[in-house]
Amino acid sequence: MNAPNDSSQNDNDITLQSYQNKTQAYIDGTPPVDDALKAWIDECLKMISAHGKILEIGSGFGRDAEYIQQRGYDIECSDAVPNFVEELRRKGFKARMLNVLNGEIDGMYDMVFADAVLLHFSPEQAADVARKIHAALNDNGLFALRVKKGDGATWTDAKLGEPRYFYYWQPDDLREMLADCGFKWQDMAESHTSHNNADWMGVIVRKLPA
Repeated sequence: MNAPNDSSQNDNDITLQSYQNKTQAYIDGTPPVDDALKAWIDECLKMISAHGKILEIGSGFGRDAEYIQQRGYDIECSDAVPNFVEELRRKGFKARMLNVLNGEIDGMYDMVFADAVLLHFSPEQAADVARKIHAALNDNGLFALRVKKGDGATWTDAKLGEPRYFYYWQPDDLREMLADCGFKWQDMAESHTSHNNADWMGVIVRKLPA
């Protein structure tokens, strides 16, 4: 589909509004954590202390956070969609409203976790967010992120029936962007899901010391 014609909202505002309007459809249409995602999350968690402080950006309804908690780690959740924050709190998570594009990240963390979040940002927005995350990490802290593999930007109304912006990355471009933001590449796991026929890149990078 073409970009929505609404000059009063930016691309991310439109995407967030779609999640707010169709929260239950998103919850109902999202598959559980599969084996590939579990393996990648486990690899992320191995790289920090069992008592490490974790912030998740774009927690949604808490699917990944529930798995991380089951692994014995404490996690603080956040999202830019009010309905998701309400759902997270209803489930008992510590959760706050955070639009990482126009807000600041309060606190310092050993890991910032963002699954399927940066894929809604343009490359320039993603770099701005990566720099904010870098500033919010303790020395040698980890940034764990998953994005979809592909080429460039698109709009889709798949799954929700309302428009969402996606940007698809190639590994070299993602690596270069994260390096420019002060991160050292640690690991990448690629996986394919039959759900929506998606190719995923799960990336772990470490904050370089100043």
